[in-house]
Amino acid sequence: MFILVECDIEVINAMNNANGGENQKAYWAKDLAELLDISTSNLRRWSIDLEKAGYRFYRDEHNRRAYLEKDIMPLKKLKEFLANNMSKNDAIKAVISMFPQGDNEALTIPVNDDSVRLSKHELKEIVQEAVKEAVEEEREIMFKMFEHKMSDEFEKRDRLFTQHFHTLLEAKQLEIAATQEKKKWWKFWK
Repeated sequence: MFILVECDIEVINAMNNANGGENQKAYWAKDLAELLDISTSNLRRWSIDLEKAGYRFYRDEHNRRAYLEKDIMPLKKLKEFLANNMSKNDAIKAVISMFPQGDNEALTIPVNDDSVRLSKHELKEIVQEAVKEAVEEEREIMFKMFEHKMSDEFEKRDRLFTQHFHTLLEAKQLEIAATQEKKKWWKFWK
């Protein structure tokens, strides 16, 4: 899952005007590196090399790069060129010529660290998963309580049954003993 960072409304409006009204989402280096399936250190080196050649990435108020959707394709192309054994300098020149920079280099986009945007579908999935886990946890607790209660009831029933059985056994033994005392040995065969 990629974390989309929230940008300031005024900057988005200014960017929309500069880019013909299209919205662009910003990505942190870690998220973009994951999207491109490269390491963050490679992304950082490529970004530095592209900037040296004149490509401009947006920066937040702390001068950190905020990668926009428009930066994804040039970086994908650079990865493709490098994978096809093109030299790094030639690959960078090719990318710069393929994706010329407009006049919006001066814009910086403040990126808010603690804001995360989720689609309704992603939010729904997260809520459903949380509810599912809570229900499963509650079900497990109730099952354990039921199991404990049943165990106690069985134990109580077994104790009562054993006591009743011992009482009946003792009574039967006393009855047998009393019957044997009454009969004499000579009347035993009768």
